[in-house]
Amino acid sequence: MIESSLNYLRDGDDAVVTTVIGGLLLLASPLVIPSFLVFGYVARVVRGTADGDDEPPVFEAWGDLLVDGLKTFAVTFVYSLVPLAVVAVAAVVALGTFVVVPGGGAGGGGTFLGAAVVGILVLALGLVGFALSLAGLYVTPAAVAAVAESGKVGDGFAVTTLWGVVTKRAYATGWLTAAVVVLAGALAIGVLSVVPVLGTIAGVFVQFYALVAAAAIIGWTWADVRPIALDETEPEPAERPAV
Repeated sequence: MIESSLNYLRDGDDAVVTTVIGGLLLLASPLVIPSFLVFGYVARVVRGTADGDDEPPVFEAWGDLLVDGLKTFAVTFVYSLVPLAVVAVAAVVALGTFVVVPGGGAGGGGTFLGAAVVGILVLALGLVGFALSLAGLYVTPAAVAAVAESGKVGDGFAVTTLWGVVTKRAYATGWLTAAVVVLAGALAIGVLSVVPVLGTIAGVFVQFYALVAAAAIIGWTWADVRPIALDETEPEPAERPAV
């Protein structure tokens, strides 16, 4: 699957143009709107590969692309927001410890005990935040695929449906494969960044290529694990054979 994903964009009819546009959008991502367009392209890749279309999409219908990107960003942001909130609480608690307990009285025993309790609480919150971050990273691709397929943001938070997807071995395998591609891309970017300016710019295009390859893997995986709609499995009463 890794080899197929790396060839996915390259084998497209407009591979060079698509890669150039995608890289330029990533370079301009600080302007915000370009980053949404990249999110939209990723959603198109996931939707296309999930539907069996292995021809990479082109950058067109920019309005629809922006809408898809906003939906994809919203899902991704929410799944990253919860662990960030937990970490923020831990940071506030830790800061409060130094502000409220600057010194100690009666030998400092009470202060030490209080600081120890707060330290344990901060550590626990940090571990919870880390666990939630991993869970968010694991579930996010499935949520993005669900939204890309239906166009409904709410489907990205359908807990029961998504649970049935992310607990499948096929999804875990696809997720790990996509993660390997992303990490390989990050490694390549790190090597390229040794070259000042030009290496950094080249790394952006590598980042886009790796992102698309990972999205293709998620799309292929979604095709295998996507939940089947009830109306696709249950025939209408009029269509049921008479007994």
